Amino acid sequence: MKKLLALTGVFFLMVVAVVSANPTALLLTTPAAWSNFTVLGNAVDVAAITAYADEHKRTIISTMVNGLDIAKDITVIPNVKNKIQLTKLRVGDGARPYATAHEPKAGSLIFSDRELATSKGKRDLLIDHNDFKNKHLAWRTRPGNSANKNFNDMEFAPYTWDQIIKGLQRELNDETAYFGFDKSTAVAYSEASTYAANAIVTFTVGGVLEYFQNVSGSTTTAGQDPLDTPAKWRNVTARAIAPGLRSYIDALIAGGFAVTTTGAVTDAATALSAFKTIFRSMPVPYQNWGVIVHASVTDLQFLLDALGTRTQYVSEDTKAMIAMGMIPIPETMGKGWAKPATWLGTSRRLIAEPMEMGQNYGLNLVMGTDLLSDINNIKIVEAVYALECGITFELGFQIQDTEALRLGNQA
Repeated sequence: MKKLLALTGVFFLMVVAVVSANPTALLLTTPAAWSNFTVLGNAVDVAAITAYADEHKRTIISTMVNGLDIAKDITVIPNVKNKIQLTKLRVGDGARPYATAHEPKAGSLIFSDRELATSKGKRDLLIDHNDFKNKHLAWRTRPGNSANKNFNDMEFAPYTWDQIIKGLQRELNDETAYFGFDKSTAVAYSEASTYAANAIVTFTVGGVLEYFQNVSGSTTTAGQDPLDTPAKWRNVTARAIAPGLRSYIDALIAGGFAVTTTGAVTDAATALSAFKTIFRSMPVPYQNWGVIVHASVTDLQFLLDALGTRTQYVSEDTKAMIAMGMIPIPETMGKGWAKPATWLGTSRRLIAEPMEMGQNYGLNLVMGTDLLSDINNIKIVEAVYALECGITFELGFQIQDTEALRLGNQA
């Protein structure tokens, strides 16, 4: 009997090997006998990913948006269905000695509207369990035992979504938030045309429309497309999701907005001077309220060099702000704070705005999203061998009040 069981086991292993190598051939020859047979290693390993997304999609989307570094630096406005007006009311002077006559001053109430619009973006994924089997799944099971017996799908599901969302966060934070552009300004690539430095074109790759920017620093020659000469082009499709803060800043400067001459930040001394200069360029009421200066990691490191040991001898309130990632700007009476902005990427622009008192984010730069809408969603289709997953979201950026904004001249 033991020999019979042993032979049966060998036969079973042989069948598994044959089916794994060519499952269709064997199933077609004896369809009745194999009608209920399920090939080992099917999509059961990733079924929990679907279940987890269905149950937690609102949390996943909320985590994706709120987890962006920029969402921790500026004001987030939720529930923006499409666009809203960011209303600013300027109240002019008009106080006067008492008189019985009603004597209002014309133009004393001025509304200036700036519009926050969100655009729809997406992230498509193909999740194949075979991609995990020899990597993440391998250490979650013990040799000689059933994978399903020892593997906890619901631990793997949140891990998978956590990694997906972190990747999407990085892309939106590093590419879209500051460097995003209006996709309608891109032109379709033509083999007969030449394109100047920084020109943005649309180009189809594998049947999918992509956006590319000329990063060569010079004009291309005819026929130098993104596939033939990849060194001249950078894929900027993520930047086409929505206009980022730089698009509004560039438009302001082009329209005559005066930048503050901070000079180039190259060392500790120039950093200290630049941060103090841009703080003091803010209107006095904002200085008294509190100012946050968003800066690149490079410029913040120079400022830290200037601070040296000063931060060791500060008040408890200042220590609390430092714990929130804020760097005190010397000689600002504790009203000026700098914060590293990962979303600035390679840009060296210093951006100053009023800050929420006692908090570590600004009030003037805003990010809009629609966390309460079905537009922010996760859809999963179980294909034959994998999961086709799609994440959609709404995102937009804007500057509320240009008078409460100061920009350094270092770009």
